[in-house]
Amino acid sequence: MKKVKVTIKLLMEVPDDWEVIEHVDGIPAFDMGDGRFMDMTFAPMVTSDAGEGAEWSDDFDDDFANSILDMVTECDTEMEAITVQ
Repeated sequence: MKKVKVTIKLLMEVPDDWEVIEHVDGIPAFDMGDGRFMDMTFAPMVTSDAGEGAEWSDDFDDDFANSILDMVTECDTEMEAITVQ
């Protein structure tokens, strides 16, 4: 096996009442209100089309998803609330 570093950076527009917090588990998360919290991580996307304009989807079975998750040896998520002028 070889190691591959994948860096994903997202800029999101979320509802004004969502807050970036440090969850009791020690991870950054969105407090979506009503006792709901959301962590952000990657989501595998697949296609069987090698050509330009391929349609990518998350249409795969749990066994495939679990095998991909098993490949992840480290995960670090950073969240920062920014003010857009």
